Amino acid sequence: MPDRTLGGVLDSGAQRGATGRKSEILKHTGTLLLMQLAVGPAKHMTGILMGTETQDSHGKPCVLVVPDVSVYDPAMSDSLIPVGRLIEAGFTVNHRIPTQANEDIFSLKAFPLYGGTITTPDNKTIIVMEYAQHTWRLPLPSNKRISKPKLPPRAT
Repeated sequence: MPDRTLGGVLDSGAQRGATGRKSEILKHTGTLLLMQLAVGPAKHMTGILMGTETQDSHGKPCVLVVPDVSVYDPAMSDSLIPVGRLIEAGFTVNHRIPTQANEDIFSLKAFPLYGGTITTPDNKTIIVMEYAQHTWRLPLPSNKRISKPKLPPRAT
């Protein structure tokens, strides 16, 4: 699937959300944060409130609002969603792999990259993650072809 656009990465080691996509900035916080990257020296990054495009288990487009202050750096190759911050905010994150789809009563035909689920704190929205390139990712809306959505997203 080299031509497929992939969604944000669910990162269990990230302390904050991070993006290089202007379309994921919901608001600038006016803060500058010194962030230690996985490699290289620490870097100053702009603080933002981040919303990542995805879709729920029924294919309805939505925006996953990342809890707490995230950072923006145009050099980012993938958006990072911090699993710890989601869990602290009351989300349930269940990492799985495609071979476990049937156990979880999900069809591989409907979800060929099945990677488990994220359930919102109110238990009203379930996002079925994708397991792609050996990591967990948010699915992009099925009508997604470019980085700017045509449909208005709904907040989760």
